[in-house]
Amino acid sequence: MADPVPSPDDASGALRLTLEDGVAWLTLDDPAKKVNTVSSRVMAGFEALLDRIEAEKPRGLVLVSGKPDTFVAGADIEELQGLSDPAEVRALLERGHELCQRIHHLPFPTVAAIHGACLGGGLELALACDLRVATEHPKTKLGLPEVQLGLFPGLGGTQRLPRLIGVASALPLILSGSQVDAKKARRLGIVDATCHPADLRTAALRLVDQGKVKGHGKPRSSFLQKAQNALASVPVAKSIVYSKAREGVMAKTGGHYPAPLKALEVIEEGMSLPLDKALELEAKGFSELVVSPEAKSLMGIFFMKNEVDGRAAALAAKATHDVERAGVLGAGFMGSGIAQVLAYKDIRVELKDRDWPSVGRGLKSCRDLFQGLVRRRKMTPVELTLAMSRIHPAVDYGGFGRLEFVIEAVFEDVALKHKVIQEVEAVTSERLIFASNTSTIPIARLAGGSSRPHNVVGMHFFSPVHKMPLLEVIRHPATSEEALATTVQVGKRMGKTVIVVNDGPGFFTTRVLAPFLNEAAWILTQGAPIEQIDRALTRWGFPVGPIALMDEVGIDIGGHVSRVLLEYFGERIQAPEIFQRLLDDGRTGRKGGKGFYRYENGKKKGVDESVYQLLEWSKSEIADQEIVERCWMQMLNETAHCIEEGIIENPADIDIGVIFGFGFPPFRGGILHEADRLGLAHVVARLDHYADRYGDRLAPAQLLRDMAARGAKFHGDD
Repeated sequence: MADPVPSPDDASGALRLTLEDGVAWLTLDDPAKKVNTVSSRVMAGFEALLDRIEAEKPRGLVLVSGKPDTFVAGADIEELQGLSDPAEVRALLERGHELCQRIHHLPFPTVAAIHGACLGGGLELALACDLRVATEHPKTKLGLPEVQLGLFPGLGGTQRLPRLIGVASALPLILSGSQVDAKKARRLGIVDATCHPADLRTAALRLVDQGKVKGHGKPRSSFLQKAQNALASVPVAKSIVYSKAREGVMAKTGGHYPAPLKALEVIEEGMSLPLDKALELEAKGFSELVVSPEAKSLMGIFFMKNEVDGRAAALAAKATHDVERAGVLGAGFMGSGIAQVLAYKDIRVELKDRDWPSVGRGLKSCRDLFQGLVRRRKMTPVELTLAMSRIHPAVDYGGFGRLEFVIEAVFEDVALKHKVIQEVEAVTSERLIFASNTSTIPIARLAGGSSRPHNVVGMHFFSPVHKMPLLEVIRHPATSEEALATTVQVGKRMGKTVIVVNDGPGFFTTRVLAPFLNEAAWILTQGAPIEQIDRALTRWGFPVGPIALMDEVGIDIGGHVSRVLLEYFGERIQAPEIFQRLLDDGRTGRKGGKGFYRYENGKKKGVDESVYQLLEWSKSEIADQEIVERCWMQMLNETAHCIEEGIIENPADIDIGVIFGFGFPPFRGGILHEADRLGLAHVVARLDHYADRYGDRLAPAQLLRDMAARGAKFHGDD
């Protein structure tokens, strides 16, 4: 029988303590938060209740969450972001370490009963317990994602996890911030048992009894884990383990992110120290990182994404019904990618193309993507079969009559898009919403071919659809609130981060990417080698250089986008003539096996030197700094024009859009954040300098001039 223990000392109100058959149940359920987090306020409540627990002398302690589908989501990032004094941060961490050590040294078995997200500080609390059980449920994920915020685990994770599962197993989790499900956590040794969600309490009690029998204070590392740690202590082997990890970090980050390198340093040194000394090392390293510019930028992205997601969720909630069946027109690369994600998210799909061979290729693409998930143990073969059964192939509109939502992904041609809109409207109900995946054509222009323009909306996906997190939803002046809300709802259900923008040629993302790529092309024609241009921008933090990106997107597509935007914006977005020369020479990029780079079996093999002869190119000295500034500041300049025209206005939407859409360097916090950091007066001066040298396309937008004159920032006083 449950015997509640009053807990007046828990001033935080975030924890409840009950006794049942001699077992103390400590429930984390912070009424002030949607999910549980670890904060100084919560730690104070923990400390008070641990005093009560020690006085009660139970036969065991179980930590459990009172939140649905969340154990503890991590540290309170808002509290961390507000700290600017490393000494203050270190004191907070030392308090957290002391709390975890108290749990670790309790004279009875302690068990973490995990259901839902168990991340960051939540997993570190669980690691302080003797034993852990996790539910086999899609919502249950365990991980230490702090590196994604420019930090590393600071409540003991860098020391406890390697000691528990071995250095070789722990490093990938800590350095990448990846998450694992309950089954993988069990295989790795992070948890001691898994169970059905309904059996969590029973399984936790079983572990309490098991811990009492085996001796709860004794380490339970497997032979393999002990062998890993023993091997890692041998100087030669230790050097190999850590040097390989360091090489991997540098290859992935380019050295722009100090957190994983600092984590490696703390783990390597800490593993040779007693735990208490190692924790001191962790606290020192973490306190230095948390005030770094990179951490501040990445934590800023965390809050911006929450803001963007919150607005999208509020908009999606206005939809009057859930979409359960959707149509996709076009079974090519984009169409099949859209269909695969819809089916993966339990939406039935009519996948239509003009003939069966085209549909068959689309189905194969879907199956290949699902098989990749099976290989990575993200789904089972049975789930693959079920997902594929949700995709119905079609070469006519016979199955479209009951659809409530259709996405077109046909060729970028207005007449063709008008044709499919009219064909769909002829066989569907008045309430059907028609979404276009166009990347450039104004949605109002497409809606001109519809008898229901209020139900036409833009739905711009990024390639490849299954990997790219951003979705740009575009409303034109006649788009209804229901159409907009339903489209956002579908995007959210597909797992996308959704930004909503107003209509215009190229919308926001395509429009600001075009001058970035165009400027790189102008720089090439002015004498900078391809390798230098791409290297300068990747060293600055972009995942891929602009010339290589043109090959990836397709030179033909890039040329088409440039022509469309030129029609509307004139010479400001005019590209040099090189695109047409390349196309005339049969160069379309990676997909055609030939572009700016050479390709063998789809793999890039270096710059195609014959491009230089084709372009009648001669080398000139252009500094890397100039290359970087001209490219990213042109992107900023066009962003300012978009703001002036009302295409987009919220700074969080803009910064999330450029980061999630095409990889603006996250450690810089977004394009507006970077402009704020440098100061708009500096940006305007640089653009004026380049405009004097290279023409008016580089002249600063009036918004930038006005803000610079006022000393204003896009993100206020941040």
